[in-house]
Amino acid sequence: MAEEASPPAPPSAQPVPRIAPIAIWSLVLGILSFNCGLLFTSIPAVICGHIAWSKIRKSRGALRGKGIAIAGLILGYIAIPLGVLGTLMMIDMIKSDRERLRQLEAERKEIASDDGKLKVTTSGFWVKRSDLNKRASLQAAYKDKEMYVIVITEAKTDLDDLTLEKDHQLTRDRMLQEMKNPSATQPVSLTIDGHSALQDEITGTEKGTKIVFLHTTVDEGNHFQQILAWTLKSRWQKQNQWLRAVTGSFRSEK
Repeated sequence: MAEEASPPAPPSAQPVPRIAPIAIWSLVLGILSFNCGLLFTSIPAVICGHIAWSKIRKSRGALRGKGIAIAGLILGYIAIPLGVLGTLMMIDMIKSDRERLRQLEAERKEIASDDGKLKVTTSGFWVKRSDLNKRASLQAAYKDKEMYVIVITEAKTDLDDLTLEKDHQLTRDRMLQEMKNPSATQPVSLTIDGHSALQDEITGTEKGTKIVFLHTTVDEGNHFQQILAWTLKSRWQKQNQWLRAVTGSFRSEK
């Protein structure tokens, strides 16, 4: 008997072309660029799109996703001018903010008590406050820098003829008693608004925060003006000159 013919071998399965991953990246970056107008995603979207197109063309059918790469390229190219415009606008906003900050720093701003009789001169960053001390006639703050100043007016008729030295010492002792781990420098004499004054630095902890006060007492004839300017101890070295300048600018109208 003649041998039976062998059945033909089944045709080998052809591999299914896969989508080039870089084409997907191009589309994702292109969508992000188009929606957000970002240069740092639009340029990579274009680069990835060109690379994906080249790889697909050279793969001889092993890779697909040409349409995806083209979509990423289109979105990327459209987003580039949007990104340039957005970047220029951002730079302009930053410049404007810096200029505004410089103007506020250079600005001289007068902050007065409610009756207009007590005044201090500050930069434009300071604002008038009313919540720092209920006894204060004048209150101001530069919150971002944690700098504050208050002025407490004391009528001499209520103080049993205290001298400048005694009144300053009484306030100093009271502040030291109310703080934890307190210390103070020796008072120095100076002149503020044409009047004799004493000034020292008082350091201590209040409610868990280390603070340094610039404590100044001005003898104004019928009144003592207690000027307290303070900031965090960690900021004292950088900011004490600003507090001295605000204190030294104190003026009182009769």
